[in-house]
Amino acid sequence: MSRVSRRAVLKGGALATTTLAVPAGAAVLRQSGLVVFDSHIAESRAFAAAAGHLPALDIAEEHRTRFAALRAGVPRGKTVEGLTLWSDWVALRSELETQGWRLVAEARTGRRQDLFRWTMRRA
Repeated sequence: MSRVSRRAVLKGGALATTTLAVPAGAAVLRQSGLVVFDSHIAESRAFAAAAGHLPALDIAEEHRTRFAALRAGVPRGKTVEGLTLWSDWVALRSELETQGWRLVAEARTGRRQDLFRWTMRRA
């Protein structure tokens, strides 16, 4: 798991309003169990920063560790909220479904066509 630096938050801050608009705002994020983001993408970093002190899973780090933390099991919570690339979202969704999570919402968001905002809950 990775922490977001203050510098990364400031760099991504300009894009945060677009990111948080779809499909849920920061109030919903604060009720979540886990936030999934990609530290390589400014919008995604801003999304994670808006979640406050929730546990966060950085997809960039997961790629380096071959998804070890994700395969070990997602912490039990109300929801998993993410803002990731489509290709990462497809892989994440498959793994999370095998762990008992079900899709609640997904939407393309931000300036990038391949960036998706999604939410999953325990079945």
